Amino acid sequence: SLAFVGLMLCQMTQVQAAAQTQKADFEVQPILPEEQEDLSLNYFNMSLAQGQTKKLEMRIQNFTDHAITVHSDLRNAMTQIGGGISFQDSPQGLDPSLKVPFTKIAKLDKKSQTIKLAAQETKILKMVVKMPEDRTNGMIYGDWHFIEYLNKKGGQSSVGSNYAYSVGVALKGQHYKVYPELKYDKTEAMIYRRHAAMGIKIRNTQPMVINKVSAKAVVSKEGLFASKHVFSTSNQSIAPNSVLTLLISWDYDRLKPGKYTIDTVVRGQNLWNKLPLTWHFKKRFTIKADDVKAVNAQALKNPLTSGPMLLLLVGS
Repeated sequence: SLAFVGLMLCQMTQVQAAAQTQKADFEVQPILPEEQEDLSLNYFNMSLAQGQTKKLEMRIQNFTDHAITVHSDLRNAMTQIGGGISFQDSPQGLDPSLKVPFTKIAKLDKKSQTIKLAAQETKILKMVVKMPEDRTNGMIYGDWHFIEYLNKKGGQSSVGSNYAYSVGVALKGQHYKVYPELKYDKTEAMIYRRHAAMGIKIRNTQPMVINKVSAKAVVSKEGLFASKHVFSTSNQSIAPNSVLTLLISWDYDRLKPGKYTIDTVVRGQNLWNKLPLTWHFKKRFTIKADDVKAVNAQALKNPLTSGPMLLLLVGS
């Protein structure tokens, strides 16, 4: 079952200011096909044959008394920094092990990309999926994404009041029961949220979701200026054929060049049989002075130590 995915995906994401209480202007509802494996799920979850072409439909309804425009696109599953499944419309930057991105086999018709709805109007949107001619292992995973861009008066976009829906599309291949496999890729110095950081990159090279993921990573610097930084996370998930980046922030500290060791343990559960799995990576690597210099130059300075000092003279 992909029920855990449905909890995350098939809900409306109302990205709006907490003080706002207005309801969404529109709603979407998947029209589940005969290949749907669990009709209680509110997203697409099905097995399709090699080379099979399937039309999928979505009902969209405008609840308002005025016309609205909704934009729709298809996206590929990916793993967010620190864990958790997210989506992107481009295959750029996806892991090389992903042979068939969802956006390669799924297409929207033009009328389903920019949707103009009159007051109270309902429309049926269409997507066509064509499975690869070769046998598909595991799963191909993406989503059908909808967003209405709302504007403040004066024409300035208000990100805080856009309405968006994400409906998952999980396509099971002919050889579905594969096991995820995590492989260590590299650790590199980087900027994250304007702080110096170390990113441990771990690849899931197989077309299978890992859920109930917990991870702990320790980065230790050897020799002069020895240090230890720790990262932990739990209740995460990892997308098929994607990169998990465990990111350890140095906060306001400066990164230093030298030899480092990472000791990382990732635990999770295979999606299809709920089998618990554990991976352990212990690696040594070197961070070069040029990499440290570039990252530190972009990092925020500690406001408590980098600002001008104020000398206060108090007379007796």
